[in-house]
Amino acid sequence: MSPYPYPHPAFLPALLPDNIQTQVQRTSKPHYPADYLQKLKPLNSPANKPVEKVAKGLVSVVLAFSLIAARTDFLWIGNSELLDRSAGQRRRKQTVWLRRLLLLESLAECHGMASGLLHHSESVLYNQTSAPPHRMVYALIGEFNSHRTHLLTFLSIAKPVFLTRLILLSTQIVGYFAQGLLCLIYMPLCFQLARYTSEAASRVYADLTKDIDAGEVPDISSHPVPAVSTVFYNLPENATMRLVCQCIKADDVFHACWEDSAAKDHHNATGRMYKMSNGLTH
Repeated sequence: MSPYPYPHPAFLPALLPDNIQTQVQRTSKPHYPADYLQKLKPLNSPANKPVEKVAKGLVSVVLAFSLIAARTDFLWIGNSELLDRSAGQRRRKQTVWLRRLLLLESLAECHGMASGLLHHSESVLYNQTSAPPHRMVYALIGEFNSHRTHLLTFLSIAKPVFLTRLILLSTQIVGYFAQGLLCLIYMPLCFQLARYTSEAASRVYADLTKDIDAGEVPDISSHPVPAVSTVFYNLPENATMRLVCQCIKADDVFHACWEDSAAKDHHNATGRMYKMSNGLTH
């Protein structure tokens, strides 16, 4: 397997050169091959440069606070039994899992939307009509749509009350402004933050898959796959939540690799990802 993983087809128009975009066609096959999903490992890259160390440290702090919030019961009172742990102690582990995933995906969404909007604004203000800026905006919005799908998947399972949904939306609004400010101050830091968030997410979903295999989260593993996931990943009718978690992990691994490339040279990131990815020929 090459250093860069198999990308979700939502990213293909952003990665492919203009002269071969028309060759990409949708098929009836799942977007991620089963053998690829089985071999794919979560990422945990070392932070060598100062900007990487700062980004990884900030992500660790934010994820630690989100874990504390996931374990703080009074923040989730009034929700369904899957989210309100006091309603059933036997559901404790999967309750914390769902809370973590809702918070994680709410935060992960922010980078794609904020950075995509800023790159779009740059194109409008400076009349940038060449291919690289266009593909960058497409890739960022594709990343946002990917995390949005992840969030909606677990919202469909957890079914939180309106107040909880409002809290999650407020978290996203704050995240949009914070990410946008970081993009204006220092773009590489913004992309490195998104990179280490995606790496952390890939490890989270790898751990969730292990818990599904161990039978520790039966309400999650036995839940029907939400329609938004079935459409986004082109899954078969008999797909399981385990397969969905593997697909989400694959998304996050690709995001992390792409964001690392974008942090180093965000104007040419999509071109480099095209050359190094081995998944563009499927």
